[in-house]
Amino acid sequence: MRRYVPLLLVALVAGGVGGGLAYWLLQKRAASPAQPVFIPLRSVRWEDTKGGAGFVEAARKALPSVVFIRGYGERTVEDDFWTWGWWLPRTERVFSAGSGVVWSADGYIVTNFHVIRDASEIRVTFSDKRTLRAEVIGADVGVDIALLKVPASNLTPLPLANSDSVQIGEWVLAIGNPYNLTYTVTAGIISARGRNLNLLQGPYQIESFLQTDAAINPGNSGGALVDLKGRLVGINTAIASRTGSYVGYGFAIPVNIVRKVVEDLRQYGLVQRAFLDVEVADLAEEREGAQADLEGVYVGRVRPGGAGAKAGLRVGDRIIAVEGQIVQTQAELLERLAQHRPGDKVKILYKRGGRLYETVATLNNEEGEPVLLRKRLYHSEKLGADIVPLGQREQEELGVKGGFRLQNLRGGGLLSRLGLSEGFILLSINGYTPKSPQELEEILLGIRGRLQIEGIDAEGRRVYQSFSWR
Repeated sequence: MRRYVPLLLVALVAGGVGGGLAYWLLQKRAASPAQPVFIPLRSVRWEDTKGGAGFVEAARKALPSVVFIRGYGERTVEDDFWTWGWWLPRTERVFSAGSGVVWSADGYIVTNFHVIRDASEIRVTFSDKRTLRAEVIGADVGVDIALLKVPASNLTPLPLANSDSVQIGEWVLAIGNPYNLTYTVTAGIISARGRNLNLLQGPYQIESFLQTDAAINPGNSGGALVDLKGRLVGINTAIASRTGSYVGYGFAIPVNIVRKVVEDLRQYGLVQRAFLDVEVADLAEEREGAQADLEGVYVGRVRPGGAGAKAGLRVGDRIIAVEGQIVQTQAELLERLAQHRPGDKVKILYKRGGRLYETVATLNNEEGEPVLLRKRLYHSEKLGADIVPLGQREQEELGVKGGFRLQNLRGGGLLSRLGLSEGFILLSINGYTPKSPQELEEILLGIRGRLQIEGIDAEGRRVYQSFSWR
């Protein structure tokens, strides 16, 4: 036992010395401020293993083609009021901000119609900080696209992708100006296709949005959704949100639809819509049963003498594909047809009685004829809308003679101040039906005193509105 005593004494002495040293060090550290710890970080560059351009290269290519759009105008606010028998609109100045995409080197710019709806003056700012005033060449509220023109040349347009080939899970970049934070780039994937949100207005809405989880916020509208090669995939348009800010889902108009709309506005002054003249419905498992065939879309109505009827389609058929592109929803069918013009011949694959058939349909215009529409929109700055005479087919469906549809209604114009809404059909003014859009404009701008407008609202109801006008 005695031989262990020296070892025990040594251990006690060593413990006391070590404990004292540790106590001294702790006291010293508590008395001095904490020092930061620096960790070296290595530079990392992301590369696409499949040989694509990558995030950095795609953003570098696309940024010069995205613009910042500001609009200035007026709009009617709150309820209109009457004073001494006169109708007086309450207006306020409004400012709107959004994004746009350079479409061509000679000054054409594409954006959403809702970005410039209330604007009487539009200014476009480029990545090199130039700011130019823009004029509206044309617009279509049913697609939510507006085409602008600035006095410039040698601009840098974006190359266009084929949105029909965009795959779910594919990487994309959203580029725009959210919250006035100019030239913001966010990344995500295509998370769904063919989304119908029931968002757009007008008699012929086309909704088949690309859905992405790239962050999109107010101000991104009209901006670019590009792939990793820097090609335009779509025009950013809307978000799904309960707060007004990004919560995970953004939506873009496919570029194939945008291309067709822009070409039509430049060449014809209006969108040449093509119709198959059938009404279809999505097939739902709840309705058809768990073991039912849910392929394609169900044909619920075929217009007699229309394009579908002439091609041999019947009620109860299932449309499976258009021009080799599979359609599973009504939105997808509309997207396929939206890329064509009246008179185009398209291959339709359909199913009847469990068997597949193929036919060729010659698409009609909104008048029910397989030719391009020759009429042009009458663009009235003072009325603040495009005025379109009703065609014979529409007059027959509504049971009216004559009339004019108000399209692309813009804030600050006389028609919006009268409280008329997008798609309103004006039938008569003080009991008289104008013969032309020009005559309608002259009557409204020149009338004084009593004003009664008869028309059909967007819900299809016959309405009468009376005003006293200075």
